[in-house]
Amino acid sequence: MASYFLAPHVYTCVTDDHVVLLDLQRDKYLGVDRQQMGALAAHVKGWPVSDITAGNAADAGAGGEARPSNARADAVLARMLAAGMLTTDPAVGKEAKPLVIERSEAALVEAELETQPAVTFVHVARFLRASALTALAMRWRSIEGVVASTEARKARGTARGASMDLNAARTAVGAFIRLRPLLFGAQDACLFDSLALVRYLSYFRLYPQCVIGVQTAPFGAHCWVQEGTLVFNDAPEHVRRFTPILAV
Repeated sequence: MASYFLAPHVYTCVTDDHVVLLDLQRDKYLGVDRQQMGALAAHVKGWPVSDITAGNAADAGAGGEARPSNARADAVLARMLAAGMLTTDPAVGKEAKPLVIERSEAALVEAELETQPAVTFVHVARFLRASALTALAMRWRSIEGVVASTEARKARGTARGASMDLNAARTAVGAFIRLRPLLFGAQDACLFDSLALVRYLSYFRLYPQCVIGVQTAPFGAHCWVQEGTLVFNDAPEHVRRFTPILAV
């Protein structure tokens, strides 16, 4: 019987060949290959399973000799316990269910070669404020703290009845994208770009999701802003390369 739960600061997703865990407290990723997944499913509540992992789990519980993959899984389990990624308290921990969000299909703002988005003084002031506050937060706070404050800000906004006005969002994001090259490049700072964008949009009472995704073989991580099937600050075909692991 599964006796462990993921710690609140740990998030998970399933790629083609791995379960990937994000530990926000340590700002680190941990990969578990599919040959080890089944053995871990016997210990961690809600651990992702597939045909491959179910077969491994059956082998592990058949009373026979332990497979080498199970020994490696035990080592991963020991690492997770030592790092505080697991807990035995169901009141504190959570099931290891992967994040599910809508598949990105289109960009909110389409590039127009002939016309430029309108930029007002309000856009400039809010862009500069959001960028400065995000830079300070990322310099002086942990990523866990930054994510928590982003989540709290969104919760306050939605509690006040804020809703997603896509026309207003399109205008605001268009101005943000036009102003962005003045301070930073999105390709080199996707996390900063996305956190600054969701803070900026909160000044317009707009609260889309800030999403972190991963890919394996080779490993890579990426961050973008999305609402429903619309991507605000990236190309949908690019973000589809990544499996979402955390959305705020």
